[in-house]
Order: sequence, then structure tokens, then C-alpha cells
Amino acid sequence: MNSHLPVGRMAERLESLPREHAWFAILVAVTALSWANHAYPSAGLLPLYVPIICAAGWALGERAAYFVALLTAILAIVPHLDDGGVSASLAVRTGVRVATYLFVAATIVSFRRSFDRQRHLALRDRKTGALNGETFNERFSEALTVASRASETLLLAIFDLDDFKGVNSAHGHAAGDAVLRTFARGAAGSIRREDAFGRIGGDEFAVLLRVHPADAGEMFARTLHSRVSAVLAAGEHPVTCSMGALVIPPHVPRDPAALMHAADQAMFVAKRAGKNACEITWADQPQRDGREQASGPLREQPA
Repeated sequence: MNSHLPVGRMAERLESLPREHAWFAILVAVTALSWANHAYPSAGLLPLYVPIICAAGWALGERAAYFVALLTAILAIVPHLDDGGVSASLAVRTGVRVATYLFVAATIVSFRRSFDRQRHLALRDRKTGALNGETFNERFSEALTVASRASETLLLAIFDLDDFKGVNSAHGHAAGDAVLRTFARGAAGSIRREDAFGRIGGDEFAVLLRVHPADAGEMFARTLHSRVSAVLAAGEHPVTCSMGALVIPPHVPRDPAALMHAADQAMFVAKRAGKNACEITWADQPQRDGREQASGPLREQPA
């Protein structure tokens, strides 16, 4: 949604609120409007329930939208109950009000689903489902800032599929695409949901995750390389991969471009060492020897 428009800015603020805060704000707004409508029934305040329903659908989801729609529809007709009880006219007005508010709720929920779907696609590589390069870089920059404040250690790993061009040349681009998707599924399945996984080039991928303690970074890197290597070896067109891993302690300078370059250089060291290798280095120790190949058995997946 266009954040330059007032509605877009309001939607962003609603989305940034914790769920309990959003509920509190919506219930306060419903209560205040209900009181005003009861005190001044001829003021024409009923349309103001519509943006509250929209806010509930946008910030809290489908069930909340329908609940608020029904609640506000009931509150909208309460002042008229003092006019002489239930009548056919009041029943019709109640039915119209309920149908209208439910329609508003259904519309905003449908729009939110479409918005989320399009936003998801905009952040993803269409071929593999991984984050696209631009989004991964943004997540990396954000993670560096958060990790620095929280004194957390990060692990950045860059993968390059060995001899991938040979698969395209020998079996066609459809086979190459299948290899990319196989790798992406294996890598995404080997990390946690909160970790970042992106496609940053043709056959280059990157993973970013938090590690604790810091010394666990090297073990996680070797384990990750072992897992994705096993997935690639079991594919229809087996290939290997070279990985450069960079352990980033919280005290090192937070320069995303420089850190990406360091991880990329580690990957090229693995390539030059004979491929199908894992080169591990530390951001604060550029000369650290990390030339260990991940040829051992699979280990426990990082928690």
C-alpha cells in the first residue's frame, strides 16, 4: 500500500501495533462511538463504524473483522430500541445494517489477503521461493542493527552450486531450474522460520541466522553445508556446492557491503580449494583458517 497517502500511513501504523494494542484501540473507538451515537442518535454517526471495521480486518484478521462488524451492527440499533420496541421497520434496518457491515468486513479481509499475497511475491524469487537479492540485503542490514543492540552473533553463509552451468548445457534449463528448486527446498528446510534465506544471483544463495553461543557458528555452518549437500546429491541431477561462511560477532563494524564481500571471498576460497567445500572465517579475524570441508555425517539441525 502507498505509504505516502494518509490511508497508507494509517495502515502501516496499525500493522506495526502489537495485537493486544490494536484490540484495545479498536474497542476504545467502538465504545466511544457507541456512547456518542446513543447520546446523539440524530447526528448521523453510524458511517463512522465502517473505518473501525476496516481497521479490525486489516490489523487483526478475518475473525476480528466479522466480530467487530456484528458488534457494531448491534450497537448501531441499540438507540432505536427506546423508540417503541421491536418493529418490522427496525428489523429491516437491523438486517440491512448487519449485511452492510459484514460486507465491509468481507471486502477488507479479501483486500488484505490480496495485499499480503502480492507483497509476498514482491519479496520473493519467483523460481525458488527464496527472498530476492534486494530483500535479503534489506533483512541483512536490519539484522545487523538488531544484533548489535542485543549483542548477538550472526552467521552469514553464501552458497554457489558447483558446475551448475554444466547441468543447463547437458540437460536444458528446465533441469537447471529443478536443481535450483531442490537446493532452495533443502536450504529452507534446514534453517529456522525466523532465519533469512535468499537467492542473490543466478546459482548463488545466502543464509543469515543468529547463533548462540558464538563458537557454535562454525558447527552450524558445517552442519548446514552437509545438509544441503545431501539434498543436492539425492536430486535427479546431482551437483555439489561450495560455501563461504562468515561468523559476525556483535562488536565488529556493521558494514553490510563489506561483510557480504567477506563471505563471498570465503566462498571463492572454497571454490579454489577444489569445490564441494565449506570455508569458514570470522569477521574480526580475517586471517582465521577455516578451510574445513563438510564431509562428515549430518549433525543436529541448529535450534
